Formats: sequence, structure tokens, C-alpha cells
Amino acid sequence: MNYLKLFKANPIILSFGMMLVFFSSFGQTFVVSLYIPELMTAFGLTSSGFSSLYALATLSSASTLIFVGRKIDHIPLKRFVFFVLGGLISACLILVFSWHIAVLFVGLYTVRLFGQGLMMHTSLTTMARYFSYARGKALGIAALGFPLGEAVLPVLVASSIGLLGWRETLAISASVIILIVFPYSIFALNRIDRDKIKEGKPTINEKAAESKKTDLKLWKQSEVLKTRWFYLLAPTVFLVGFLQTALFFFQTFIAEEKGWTNEWMAGSIMAYAAASIFMSIISGPLVDRYSAQRIFPFMLIPLAMGIIVLSLDNHPVIAPAYWLLVGFTGGMNAPVLSSLYAELFGIRSLGTVRSLFTFVMVVSTAFGPLVYSFFIERGLSFDQIHYGVVVVIVINMFFILLKTRK
Repeated sequence: MNYLKLFKANPIILSFGMMLVFFSSFGQTFVVSLYIPELMTAFGLTSSGFSSLYALATLSSASTLIFVGRKIDHIPLKRFVFFVLGGLISACLILVFSWHIAVLFVGLYTVRLFGQGLMMHTSLTTMARYFSYARGKALGIAALGFPLGEAVLPVLVASSIGLLGWRETLAISASVIILIVFPYSIFALNRIDRDKIKEGKPTINEKAAESKKTDLKLWKQSEVLKTRWFYLLAPTVFLVGFLQTALFFFQTFIAEEKGWTNEWMAGSIMAYAAASIFMSIISGPLVDRYSAQRIFPFMLIPLAMGIIVLSLDNHPVIAPAYWLLVGFTGGMNAPVLSSLYAELFGIRSLGTVRSLFTFVMVVSTAFGPLVYSFFIERGLSFDQIHYGVVVVIVINMFFILLKTRK
């Protein structure tokens, strides 16, 4: 079943999954970073002071996510979704009415937990659990919400902050969740029936694979930590979150070092969004046909190539080429990894497993800006930092290939 037929057959659940991913952008760094200048002014924070506060809030949210994310395996989906949406609304309102740095911390912590963490976690866990034979395509459709958010929301949020103010913009964000996301979620969850999902006829191999998956036991997080697969997957999950956050966070500084204007750098990010959308669409059928286990070892190759291209020259055409390659890895990320968790650990404990890897990802997003700042303050250029990054990626890829072949 191709994408169009799959979406026509299951429009409600797929649009629900894409919507959750899209609005997870409210807690993602590329949106939160738009508020940073205003927050620093309002609370009298320095750049390093805000970075530390943001990192602490992100790490705290990641620690909470381990315990909260696994609850999706044990409570009704509708109740879990309402909890997550209520948390994101509360996060926006806490930031709206924040008057002290302690309240600001709570607001950042909750918006990172419910936005970046649980909204994405809920969507991808639901897609992976409800779809079997078209799982890769379903995850690819849901993951489209992320590049669409990157393409649309920064312009809207930045314009709103400039016209109305940062508190007013956050109030509008909360209103959008209340007036649009909440009602559609109620409608969708009342209509979703796992037994009526339509995804085409499975092949004999798919039937055998699915039969094997559903026989897998219920996993505890402590048991997942004892498997070799965790230590094969975790470094890649960490590197993707670490590098993409750092590259977005320092985009203006990279542009300055290269001699590019901020406008050119920001415009070039459209190449990232286009590549991410393209790979979200392409990787789904590839996963369904070949399995995520076969694709996973090569996920970081486009990212490494993008960083190499960035370090080779300062010509302006490098910027869109670099973002294009980085976007290929970004587009593969959700369909491949979420399918891989289901292939390796089954769907019965998918929330428990995903929350553990989402913890790794969120932690990596906190460390990305901090590690880059550490090396920059010691006089290293971005190109020098990226040479080291490429070495780490190559070592990680060879390690995965060696272990999976065994």
C-alpha cells in the first residue's frame, strides 16, 4: 500500500500523529531559541547563564521522561494524551506568568518535558504500535510534522514576538493547543480503533516477522539496559540529538565565522526542511521493505557528509548544501529508529523502550550547546570541532557494522 492509499484508508490516526509531532515544536530548541533574547532581557540573564538554566531544565525533563513515558504502556491512550496536552498548556502558561528565575526554570522544564519529549513520544509510540506491515510509512507520515514545524512555526513565532511580545505569543500557543489540538485529539481518539487499521495485505515474511514480535515479553527498562542493542543504538541516538541541536543553536555563529549573513543562513535551512520531508517519505517504504535493522548503520552518513562539506569552504552555496545533507539524516531519524525499537523489542513495551531512548536523545540536546561552548571558549573554530565530530561518527558507524555483522 503506497502513502496516498495508506493515508486515505487511515486519515484520522495519521493526521493525529502528524499533528502531535508538529506541535511538539513548541518545546523544541528551534522555537524556544526565538524567545531567548527576550527572556535574557526580562530576567537579567547572560548568555552563559541562560544556557546553563536551559541545559539544567532539559536534563531534568529527560530524567522525568524515563518514568512518565513508560506509562503509555499501562494506561488508556486517551488519558495519556490528555495528560500530555494539559502539561503543554500548563507549560506555556507558566512561562506567560513567570516573574522569577525559579518560575522560568519550571516553565522551561515543563515545556521541554511535554513539548519536546512527550508529544513526540506519544505520537511515534502510537504509530509504531497501531501499524504493523506499514509501520515505516506510518511513522514517515507522522514524522512529517517535524520538518513542517521547522518550516512554518519559526516565522510565525518570531513575527508574533516582534508584533505582540513574548508573553502574548506564549499565550497564543496555549490557546492553539486548547482550541485546535485538544478538540481534534478528542475526535481522533474516539474514532481510532486498532482492529480497523488498514495497511494492505502482508507478505509471508511480514506475517512471520510480526508473529515473532508479538511473542516478545514485556520489557523492563533495567532489562533493556542489559541488552547489547541498547549500547549499539544509544550512541547514534545521542549523536543525532547532540549535533542537530548544536548546529541549530549555533547557526548564527557559524554564519559569522563563514562570512555569511544571518538571513542567508536562515533561508538555507529551507533545504534542511525539504530534505527532511523527502527522507521521511522515502525511508518509510525502505523500512517496510528491508527492515530498520539494515538501514540503521548508515543513518549518520549524510550528517557526516554535511559536516564535511561545511568545513571544506566558505562559499555561500555551501550553506544550503550542508543543511540539505543534515536534513537527510533528520528525515530518517524518526521512521528508522521508532521502527527499530518495535523490531527489536516488540510493541507490548514500546512506550517503556522508547522513553529510555528518548531520555538519551533529550540529554544529548542539553549537552550539544554546552560541549560546543566549551571548545569554542578554548579557541577552537567550528571547523576544528567538526573534524573531531566526523571522526566520532566514523568510529560509531564502524562499531555498529562490526557488531551487527557478528
